[in-house]
Amino acid sequence: MKKFFLSLALAVSASSSFAGLPEMMKIYNNPSLASNTEYCSVSDDNCKAFTALAKQWQSIPVSYRYKKKWDIRKDAADGDAYGLNKGFYLYKEKSVDLRDAAEVYYDFSSPKKEAVYARGLAVIMYIEDKNGWTKD
Repeated sequence: MKKFFLSLALAVSASSSFAGLPEMMKIYNNPSLASNTEYCSVSDDNCKAFTALAKQWQSIPVSYRYKKKWDIRKDAADGDAYGLNKGFYLYKEKSVDLRDAAEVYYDFSSPKKEAVYARGLAVIMYIEDKNGWTKD
């Protein structure tokens, strides 16, 4: 019985670690909520918000397809910022501001930085698509 409760507790904590769209929207709408990061200036809330959003890439459902076609979650997992940056358009000025503030990650010679950039872009694209802001 003790093992059952331990397994249940681990399952609940694991499933609650993924924030989902509501948590993403909190950071998207109020970048000042994001915590400091080693790459962003302390005063650059948009950069910090981009970084915080990038950390939530795993909350994008595995079955999700951007505009019902593209597997941007896989691109985020692979750290493929080049494809996400060159192949898609951001529709909201707020999204563009967040992406532009993340220029500190726009270094495709650094796999770590490219992965952060890819994951942040994927989350922003997911936010835009799920809110119906994308246009054909």
